[in-house]
Amino acid sequence: MADTKIWVGTDTGNEGDINTAANWSPSGVPEAGDDVYFENSSQSVTDGLDALAAVTLGSLTIAQSFTGAIGTASAYLQAAASVVTIGRHSGPGSPTGSGRLMLDLRSVQTAVTIHNSGTSLDTNKPPIRIINTHASSVLTVRKGKVGIAANSTGETSQLATINVAYDTSKDADAEVYIGSGVTLATLNQTGGKVQLNCAATTVNTEGGTLLTEGSGAIGTINAYAGTLTLNSTGTITTLNIVRGGTAKVDFSKSPAARTVTTVKLEVGGELAYDVDAITITNKVASDNPVRLKASNI
Repeated sequence: MADTKIWVGTDTGNEGDINTAANWSPSGVPEAGDDVYFENSSQSVTDGLDALAAVTLGSLTIAQSFTGAIGTASAYLQAAASVVTIGRHSGPGSPTGSGRLMLDLRSVQTAVTIHNSGTSLDTNKPPIRIINTHASSVLTVRKGKVGIAANSTGETSQLATINVAYDTSKDADAEVYIGSGVTLATLNQTGGKVQLNCAATTVNTEGGTLLTEGSGAIGTINAYAGTLTLNSTGTITTLNIVRGGTAKVDFSKSPAARTVTTVKLEVGGELAYDVDAITITNKVASDNPVRLKASNI
């Protein structure tokens, strides 16, 4: 039978050790299927980071009221869970959250929802850093700064879907950094800021700002709204700037040679590119007349 385990972490001489029974309430290190909570505490997790590596938890909840750190600047807590919830707060006040959540969710299918983050303890890195390798995993970020396989060179992850949304501020609530070692099927963006450094099968944007870097190819981009700065040298097979939207697609920020096989530009959308850098293989398609205007961009 699954148990509920709440992190305490204050056993004398073993503070911060996840593999110490007395650091949990009720006493006992979590086992497979347990529901694990980090909440209302500032006690960091610093030792025994691989103790749960072979365990798949029923759920892992890290509330915004947990202000300690999990992991170190370079070492992840290894713990898989079917459902992961981070940064939720249901009561009064505005807790600050954790400045470092380093989570290796292993190769188990998981659904991760991030409601908020703290302020990072590590310079130039987001406070929440995650790795996970399962072709059916889904990550949803509503608010906060998050990195996926973005802590150090060589990290890898695989996910089916990354959803980037917002809570109250469409443009500023979420910041998501997707590392070059990520294998990604679908990115859905309705708000926030996303830096995509890997390939993707499908990208759908309905708001926010998207920046692509590196050399990852993208199969299809459906741009309904938002600002897309596409610097990646990987080929884009199909770029649809969708009718009735307000998307602004900009290739002009990088001089690197790039190829887009097919472009469809519809009413309301904008496309900016340097003809010396961008090769559009097929004639730009549209259901309406297209006005071209040269500028210094």
